[in-house]
Order: sequence, then C-alpha cells, then structure tokens
Amino acid sequence: MSGDKKSVAIVDDDEALLEATSGFLESMGYDALPFSSGRSFLAYDNIDLVTLLLTDINMPEMTGLELLDIVRQRWPDMPIIMMTALKDEVIRRRAIAGGARELLQKPILADDLIRCIEEA
Repeated sequence: MSGDKKSVAIVDDDEALLEATSGFLESMGYDALPFSSGRSFLAYDNIDLVTLLLTDINMPEMTGLELLDIVRQRWPDMPIIMMTALKDEVIRRRAIAGGARELLQKPILADDLIRCIEEA
C-alpha cells in the first residue's frame, strides 16, 4: 500500500459481512470504519477523514444508491465503491452513472477489493 493509511468506511447491514470485510481491510493495513446503515455513516462526526466509501446497495431504510446520491452532493470528491449480490445491469449502470467508481459483485474477491481501493 502506498502513501498514508486510507480510512475506508464500510456500510453494510449484514453484520457478518461487515465484520469480515472490516477485519480483512484492517489486516491489509487500512483503517476500517464499519457502519450498519447509511444513516449511521452520515451521522459519523469525522466523515471528512474518510478516504473511501465501500457500501452495499441492498439495505433497509436507505439503499446504497440513496446513500450514493447524498454523499455525491455533500462530499463530491469522496471515492465510492459499491457492492451487491444482485446481478442487474440496470443497477450497475445506475451506480456508475451516479458516481460510483466500481460495482463489485458479492462474494467479493479480495484481490478485486484491494485493486479498487488502491485505484481510488
């Protein structure tokens, strides 16, 4: 990993996946910030320190696409990587058109995740 330690916010309502992804990123030298919902991420006091947002698309209350729209408005330069278990080209196009750098398919391969984070 190059440069300073990246702070990666992870938003996913699946607690097991959230813990596993956070643990993996920590083991790779990232500062992982887990959030169980888009609302909890938006309530975080230090969002300006987040260098990348990794968010699921299919979540209750606020979808990842809704979160994408809000983050784009408030923090237009924050890189966003989205993830989903759904295989839907319409969702892919919507995520990329909305400003996501990538839409990763679950289960996510470790190499793909690290490549996307490093490229962001």
